[in-house]
Amino acid sequence: MINKSEILARFARNEVSAEERAAFHAWLQTLTPAEMAALMDEYGEMLVHIETSSAPADEALLAAIHREISTQEVAEPTPLIRRIALRKWAQAAAVALLLGVGIYLWEARQTHPAAPPVVVQNTDIGPGKEGALLTLADGSVITLESAHTGQIAQQGGATASLSGNSLVYDKNGREDVYNTMSTPNGRQFRLVLPDGTKVWLNAASSIRYPTLFSGKERRVSVTGEAYFEVAANADMPFRINVRDKAEIEVLGTNFNVNAYNNEETISTTLLAGSVRVLSTNNKGVIIKPGQQAQIANLSGIQGNQHNTGIEVISTDVDKAVAWKNGLFNFDNVPLQEAMRQLERWYDIRIVYEKEVPDIRLAGKMTKQVTLGGLLIVLEELGVHCKLEANTLTVSAK
Repeated sequence: MINKSEILARFARNEVSAEERAAFHAWLQTLTPAEMAALMDEYGEMLVHIETSSAPADEALLAAIHREISTQEVAEPTPLIRRIALRKWAQAAAVALLLGVGIYLWEARQTHPAAPPVVVQNTDIGPGKEGALLTLADGSVITLESAHTGQIAQQGGATASLSGNSLVYDKNGREDVYNTMSTPNGRQFRLVLPDGTKVWLNAASSIRYPTLFSGKERRVSVTGEAYFEVAANADMPFRINVRDKAEIEVLGTNFNVNAYNNEETISTTLLAGSVRVLSTNNKGVIIKPGQQAQIANLSGIQGNQHNTGIEVISTDVDKAVAWKNGLFNFDNVPLQEAMRQLERWYDIRIVYEKEVPDIRLAGKMTKQVTLGGLLIVLEELGVHCKLEANTLTVSAK
């Protein structure tokens, strides 16, 4: 039986061996959310003290947690806004760090009182991972996994090979044959096209492309979300068809496209270079780095295909590409929007018991956290989550 007081005191003095640290982490992983909450309440002060004496591997993250928490402005409570106590978040952050969860900082603004504890009625659900499906021109399907390496297909003279978490095409194609890479929920993968263009594909997304770029343009089709680093070629513009609702014209640049059917907009966020975004009525806008072009996506929600206007806004590009960098960035994100990301990454179904809780999140966290670790955070935000099989029922009371 773990002596919690003794081991935590030794953590605080940095007197634990590597074996003891590993054993303690393994024990923490066995705790239920309710037991974890009890540990925070009972040993919170000691856990926070660990910030000053943790092992080097933990030190940078703990310091970041401490800096962000200590610099937050605490708003005066009002009937409509409540902030979670920073002391509680320091405890939660320290416990999460010991778990390997990597929670940086969370805040909540909500209109409801605190909810009951999280209820988990099955084993934990792990985060998504690298993987995709490749559909060849003849209709055959190959499962792509980062553990595999080497040549996997040859079509029209072009060879496709797996290297780590990337599918790479050479430039030896002789025929225009098309392949499709698709990622189910809980998977993401990387693609290097025959011209050297690099594509990161997020969960629940797809890209259709030729194994040889010929003619006057390079053309691909995308659904879901993808990040592009387009190889420059002024003589052959790069064009992306986005679900037959928008088109992006590129010469050479870095940008992100978010075109999920259940999001309110189709958005193109530019990091470097210049792109032209066109809607279905051929009205186009040119955006600059730091800008995002948004096209209403009402057809994916209400069946309305007539709103084709484009709005250009300034945006946080790091937030737009956080998924590619292994993070959830929920800065000022409504709970329902964040939940759609979780559905795709954890391959779960989210339902709301009554109304959608009126909560906005802030901060960021690693995408490698298990769903159980994330539910601990949601509990602190006043969100009641009940997980049964792969369905997460959400409510706030």
